[in-house]
Amino acid sequence: MKTKLAVILGVVGMLAAASVQATSITGSIALGGYANLNSQDTTVTSWPFVYVEGDSGSFGSVSAYSIVNMTSSSWVFSPTPGQALSDAWTVGGFTFNFLTDTVVQNGNFLDLTGTGTISAAGYSTTTFNWTLAAETPVSGGSAEFTFAATAGAPAGGTPVPDGGLTVALLGLALAGVEGLRRALIKA
Repeated sequence: MKTKLAVILGVVGMLAAASVQATSITGSIALGGYANLNSQDTTVTSWPFVYVEGDSGSFGSVSAYSIVNMTSSSWVFSPTPGQALSDAWTVGGFTFNFLTDTVVQNGNFLDLTGTGTISAAGYSTTTFNWTLAAETPVSGGSAEFTFAATAGAPAGGTPVPDGGLTVALLGLALAGVEGLRRALIKA
């Protein structure tokens, strides 16, 4: 009787563990606003005004024109690969971390692409590809920019591993099946 109870509790535990696994964030989000750059146009020193321009997928709960909370830390994006920056922005419960970037500067135009992660309660941390385009003013002042992040594998197409949770759940499931098999043989 104790064996059957242990098997049943093991199976229920595995099902409960599988049901609480978070899902990936899907879709895309677009931001717009202004950024203050250093005199070499290699570092964002502050973000005076940033707002949501549009969104899709998991970001559907974030209203257009919502104000985005930007980091107060400077972000050094050049020379490539730039400086990783945690908690770069937060809006609607989603938080973005810059990981890598590639920079193309041509006159007053600045184009950046890279990868980062977005996290939110109820979701697993998800890798995003992002782009940022800005035009730096000739006479000083803030650069106007647009930013877009889209869920997907990092550049090169290699997905981010899940950290072993899938294998652990598979192992628990196989142990439960073996326990159930032994219990049925004894019965």
